[in-house]
Amino acid sequence: MSKRSYQESFSPGGSQPPEHIDNSHNGLLPINDLLSPTQDQPQSAGSSKKPRNFIATVACETCRLKKTRCDESRPKCGLCKSLGLECVYNERKSSKRDHSLSLIMSTLHRMETKLENLPASICNDLQSRQRPIPRTVDSPLDTSTPGRSSQGINIRTSVTNPLAQGLTPDAIEHDDFEFDENQKVTNSNGLVSISFSQHGVILWPGARDILPKRLLEAHERLGKNYVIDMEANRPQLPMYICPYPPQAGDDWLEALPLVMIKGLSDAFFATFNPFTPIMDKNFYFSFTIWAAIESGFGYTMESCLVLNILALGCHAVQAHQEGNYPLPGTRSNRFEPPDWMAVIHEEPLGLRFFNEARRRIGFLMCDNDLQSCQFYMLSSVYYSQILRPMDAWAMIHRAATCCLQMLTNHDVNFDEWEGDMKSRVYWNCLMNETILVQELHLPPSGLARLEEFVPIPKFITFETVGLVPPRSSSQEVDDSFFQYHFLAQVAHRIILTRIRHSLYFYSDSGTFPLPAINSELHHQLEQWRLNLPPAIQFQDTHATTPANPNNPTTTTPITSPSTPISPLPLDPNRPLSPATAVSEAMLRGRFKIAKFHIGRPYLYKALRIPASLSKDDLEQVRSGLQNAMDWPVVGGIFQNMKSCIPIKFAFCSQFFGQILLFYCISHSPDARLRSTLPPDWERWSQEMLQFLEDCAPFSPAVAKDLELLRLL
Repeated sequence: MSKRSYQESFSPGGSQPPEHIDNSHNGLLPINDLLSPTQDQPQSAGSSKKPRNFIATVACETCRLKKTRCDESRPKCGLCKSLGLECVYNERKSSKRDHSLSLIMSTLHRMETKLENLPASICNDLQSRQRPIPRTVDSPLDTSTPGRSSQGINIRTSVTNPLAQGLTPDAIEHDDFEFDENQKVTNSNGLVSISFSQHGVILWPGARDILPKRLLEAHERLGKNYVIDMEANRPQLPMYICPYPPQAGDDWLEALPLVMIKGLSDAFFATFNPFTPIMDKNFYFSFTIWAAIESGFGYTMESCLVLNILALGCHAVQAHQEGNYPLPGTRSNRFEPPDWMAVIHEEPLGLRFFNEARRRIGFLMCDNDLQSCQFYMLSSVYYSQILRPMDAWAMIHRAATCCLQMLTNHDVNFDEWEGDMKSRVYWNCLMNETILVQELHLPPSGLARLEEFVPIPKFITFETVGLVPPRSSSQEVDDSFFQYHFLAQVAHRIILTRIRHSLYFYSDSGTFPLPAINSELHHQLEQWRLNLPPAIQFQDTHATTPANPNNPTTTTPITSPSTPISPLPLDPNRPLSPATAVSEAMLRGRFKIAKFHIGRPYLYKALRIPASLSKDDLEQVRSGLQNAMDWPVVGGIFQNMKSCIPIKFAFCSQFFGQILLFYCISHSPDARLRSTLPPDWERWSQEMLQFLEDCAPFSPAVAKDLELLRLL
């Protein structure tokens, strides 16, 4: 691939925007097309002329060398024919990775089909519980699961899927988030909606009968939106900038040693970018970083991107020190502080770089291109790492605006590098937004409406000529490992969304959730695990991440950057890098999280009407509680290596609800319910409390949650 200029690399591709996509699948793409890499589709017979403004998908070698547009005519393109040259096309071959991705995503497609075609008895049972819901043919209606196809039916025609209709009209909308949770109001189907947020546990009627009165009174004094209010009204981040070194003055960025810039950037790409793939490493080191340096870190988007990466690089270096991992590029097998280590000694980590980026973005805030989206996503990751969820949500919302503008107002060729990068930032943005919106009941951006149209990324490499050393085979294996992990996240999100839309309802009759739907969702989740590519497969066990070799039962609180950190002794069984540790722990954690959320509606039922519990219901309660324990991303090596734990606030929220659930079950007057408690649940409750205590100094909402829990 020949090198193109910076401006050329951002020229539009040739695909149709969402509103022009063919209606042969009801306006939606089949899920196997949506989630798996596909070969180029053949042109229709009626299309004899290409659009004028296109970029060749597969240019011939002559056109590549001459840097001219290829018309892709076969057997000879127009240029080669006119020059009388041999015309050679190097077709892209399917890789093993493509085959593995196709396998896992085609399996997901089969699972979706199976869920949508549940046995007739279930569908009849669901239909018997619903009241007729009048809808006009013109009523805008969207499906709850991506990729559903129905030949020849217009997208605005009413949906007749029995599973969707049997639950609730809201379940078929993408952005169905309730702002006023009322546990006593039933929907049109006679069902009570159960909050997906763990902060909603304290409002469960059955839980309120067991929780101490002093805790309930303290909660009522705070108000139902206390988490949002406390985080939104907390003091702003300090706006001052501490130059490094202090005597450098206002022009300190221009005097930064190149070895420091590269070292912090390398640490970021070795820690955060693998499991949150917002940036392309090749493009960054070939163009972005040099554009920022040559401008003297001026008021350019490249400067903003580099400064955000340096800020997150400080967190990455801290994580390497906490886990005693060697920094990228060093020959040691343990952490050795670099000469510039003092630059990270700041509270919060990386603030000097982040504030310089914030100062520059004000003049660029109206840009909505790919780099702007990457900047806001990186800012969201930074805010997430320092436990500022409302600031992280604001940045995600701004990134979502960029995504919507890029994907709806321009042609996007997802088979080229730039389009693939847009796919990467879209899915990163959507998955991170979902976590905050569902937990805090914040208004969504509407980004989910494009879920049917944006394929998952293929991780197309930005190829350069002689600018970046070729990567070794071991690096390729690592890249493949993280890419599999990211794609598994996408598939897992779809299953988790189905869990929410299928199970999170209650009926006073005690007949909901339906066991058959529960069983099918467990089966889908198990199929997700079994069909992961071999590189990221894991066993369904309750093992945690490798433990701290010093003492597996103790935890180390989050420390100030200036506090000396005792290096961990080397453990031969530990993950290869901080990023590998996070990816492996999050993958296993997602499996347990989904299992827990399948069992959670049964916990609601058990606390509200324990006398109606069947033997199967009690098994679901037992399974839910078991999978609420020992989440890998907060145990083992992460007891020390806290600086790279992602979405810490979300874990704090989950633990707040789980501690309340364990308390309620253990104090239930029903002996059968108490018998479902797993062994060591008290030990795990203490570990969750310890995690909250470690995070409380950095978040007023977490501190208030901890204060409430101490009233138990």
